[in-house]
Amino acid sequence: MPEGVDVLEPFVRAGVFDAAEVQLCAAFARLVPGTTDDDLLALAVAARGPRLGHVCVDLAEVGRLVVDAEAADVGLDWPEPVAWERLVARSPLVAGPDAGPTEPLRPLVLDGRLYLQRYHRDEVAVAADLTARALSGGDAAGPGPHPAVDELLDRLFGPDDPTEPDLQRRAAGTALVERVSVIAGGPGTGKTHTVARLLAAARQLAADRGEALQVALAAPTGKAAGRMTEQLHRAVGELAVSGLLHAALADDLRRTEAVTLHRLLGSVPGAGFRRHRGNPLPHHLVVVDETSMVSLPLMARLLDAVRPDARLVLVGDPFQLASIEAGSVMSDVVGPVGAVGPVGAVGPVGAVGAAGPIDRPLAGRVTVLTRSHRFGEGSAIDDLRNAVREGDHEGALRILDGGRPGVSWVREEDLPGIGALLEELATAGIEAITAAREGDAAAGLEAVARVKVLAATRHRPLGLYDWTRRIEDAVVARDPSIRTGLRWYPGRPVIVTANDAPKNLRNGDVGLVVRVGDDTQVALAEVPEPRLVPPSQLDHLETWWAMTIHRSQGSEFPHAVVSLPTEDSPILTRELLYTGITRARDQVTVVGSEAAVRAAIARPVSRASGLRERLWPEG
Repeated sequence: MPEGVDVLEPFVRAGVFDAAEVQLCAAFARLVPGTTDDDLLALAVAARGPRLGHVCVDLAEVGRLVVDAEAADVGLDWPEPVAWERLVARSPLVAGPDAGPTEPLRPLVLDGRLYLQRYHRDEVAVAADLTARALSGGDAAGPGPHPAVDELLDRLFGPDDPTEPDLQRRAAGTALVERVSVIAGGPGTGKTHTVARLLAAARQLAADRGEALQVALAAPTGKAAGRMTEQLHRAVGELAVSGLLHAALADDLRRTEAVTLHRLLGSVPGAGFRRHRGNPLPHHLVVVDETSMVSLPLMARLLDAVRPDARLVLVGDPFQLASIEAGSVMSDVVGPVGAVGPVGAVGPVGAVGAAGPIDRPLAGRVTVLTRSHRFGEGSAIDDLRNAVREGDHEGALRILDGGRPGVSWVREEDLPGIGALLEELATAGIEAITAAREGDAAAGLEAVARVKVLAATRHRPLGLYDWTRRIEDAVVARDPSIRTGLRWYPGRPVIVTANDAPKNLRNGDVGLVVRVGDDTQVALAEVPEPRLVPPSQLDHLETWWAMTIHRSQGSEFPHAVVSLPTEDSPILTRELLYTGITRARDQVTVVGSEAAVRAAIARPVSRASGLRERLWPEG
């Protein structure tokens, strides 16, 4: 233990802090005279919080926020919260929330909660930028309150019915006239349907004025950007076939490709982004999909780069897993409009945020789509996701155990049930390998994606690596000629694990090793047909018989097998289970004990953040 930080020793032994927090505290103990043990413990806590997804830390809740389940019972001696906060407020390491630019820069900020200075700056900036956009009124250079807007919306969505409002139509209308708007909803609720019609209306209105509308579509990952492009192009095609778009406008929309937020902002490794307030993006309309995966720092950089007179549309599901980095931006931005009530009821005003006071700037600009169009009425998958989202573990267990079509449950100890799953997975695997040997990439990719294991963990029993081994063993048992030990055996499913822009490879791209004549290629799943890539170009990939639930975000499978860890795993949360379930299109199978299901539903992710309170103050 470095000199001067002995106070951290019991916490390091308990696994609460590691070398990063210890070295940070040791540096400030040396550099800042008068630093006390209470100051250093506060610094370690504030530094640990973002690594667990928290933007800030409430000193009264510090044990719950920074101590995981495995270290919770070691009897750590935390300071008394009220006295600790009073002492920390006078620390030479801590600045107040209103510290001016001429004051010495300090690593911590105490603003109701304790922040690392940069996270406090980002949170305040995001709240200020969203507030400024919301209160600046409609886009004077854009369509604004124009008769053509309602006419276009009537054509694209149908006339609005005041007694039963079309939330998709209203979301699009809000996005056309406001400088910031939010379209929230679960899978299958029509977010892409809405965005496609919004883009069509925006393009048409600009064309009618003789203006060229610059549009940016973006998502936090390459996989999400690719899926956004694919879904929008499909929706545009449907609009064109139905006669709602003329050919020239449809072709124009099909040329719009989504990119990652890092690419949009011009990421420079080690040097930030090329796009910022002094060099803003040129676009008039910016649409961001999968916003739940956007961290607070990245949202701050985005808002800094979008022109003040541009329109920003944030799209996503506030109920699914948040960014792996700090923050819960989508949930905070949706705020009370997304509050969960009875099945089918969302928000205090139905599903559209009603116009509110000036201190609730996003009121009236958030629309939560609630009606699922992916599943038929009475769908067991839809009922299960609603029960999980609402924290109704008894209802979820009844659905899981009810034998309804579309949902099945394999308890962790149910070996015959796991054997039946492996049989289905092996059948799909053999079909994929057979197609790959024959050079039929499309058929092979369809087979390997027909049923997919989504594991909560990588290393535990029934985690990613365990399932991969089981599936490969089951495939080889069917056909001993399959050499799964070879890196490039035909039929090996793969997933790209890092972006490589020069090679047009995105983190999350999936593919299949195929035989093409006497050559071996990797067929990447793309629309309208697979793209062949030489194996030598793929430096970062994994076998894709199974994947983690985190990595599955933005994907969809006919049959999703959601594999849960034991109930004591700290990764097991309501959002994790919800995200896994909502990757299924036709069938979902949950693998896990009753205790694990109950534990997941009872444990919503609780990320400490002050953004929601800044945007949606109570009272």
